Amino acid sequence: MQLVLSEGVRGLSMIVDLALDRIIVPLAVVVALLGACIIGIQLAEMLAPAHLPYQL
Repeated sequence: MQLVLSEGVRGLSMIVDLALDRIIVPLAVVVALLGACIIGIQLAEMLAPAHLPYQL
């Protein structure tokens, strides 16, 4: 019985590790894209001319 329980826990641990990999990788990509977006917006604001001769 002890062997069955330990093998079950080991198998469950592997399933949880695989599930975490499937969640962490896309989450890291989304966080990186959001960070790049925020940095890009701030750079655009910093490098924009002080005033424009005309506005649309």
